[in-house]
Amino acid sequence: MTTLESINLFLQQPSIAVIGISRDKNKFGNTIYNTLKKKGIHVIPVNPHLAEFDGVKCYSNVETLPADVKAILVCTPPESTLKIAEEAVKSGIQQMWLQQGSANDEVLKYLEGKDINYITDRCIMMFAEPVGSFHRFHRFLSRITGNYPK
Repeated sequence: MTTLESINLFLQQPSIAVIGISRDKNKFGNTIYNTLKKKGIHVIPVNPHLAEFDGVKCYSNVETLPADVKAILVCTPPESTLKIAEEAVKSGIQQMWLQQGSANDEVLKYLEGKDINYITDRCIMMFAEPVGSFHRFHRFLSRITGNYPK
């Protein structure tokens, strides 16, 4: 279950690898990467088909990330996410954010009981401060409807 405490723990990480960076500038993984970077969060791009992204070395997968990276944000289709989750557990990743649309029942079942803080069914843009106006409004609606994590 995603809680406000688990979200805050994720956001306190010194580096976050964003998995799902794309050559297509309109993909949401790129938007998240760029937005988090502008907020001062140290982000690391991950895509098996890119050597670099935004002038920074791009890692091919979770297993090639520097050992000190303990947080990943996943923006991939669900059919790719299970392998990423398996690599994360194997690599000792302690924090995982599964952006909305990136997980399915198989991924969630795999992660159950593992020693990893994982967040699902939430958009990181609603929680990474400062929150922009659209996501601030979405957060407000989430609070008044009782859907905001406790």
